[in-house]
Amino acid sequence: MQPDQTASSQPLDMIISSLLYLLTRHNNHPCPNIREAIVHHLIMLHDHPNARNSDAMVKTAKRLANEWLNHQDSQARPAPSEQLLTLH
Repeated sequence: MQPDQTASSQPLDMIISSLLYLLTRHNNHPCPNIREAIVHHLIMLHDHPNARNSDAMVKTAKRLANEWLNHQDSQARPAPSEQLLTLH
């Protein structure tokens, strides 16, 4: 998926499938670009109209997006207040 795609432009199952693939890929080959794609997919999951029916899904996607945004591959972690997302 391209970074400019919106949540509603993709089927929910495609976002989840892509996210699972990216998580596995990152586990095997940590990379900042994969991490950025994971954050993007978590935001799309959070914003997807069909996910809004699940409060747990929306809250988990928001929490994980913030955790992955602040995760640094093989580097020191930034302060917790850095770059926290405000998702609505």
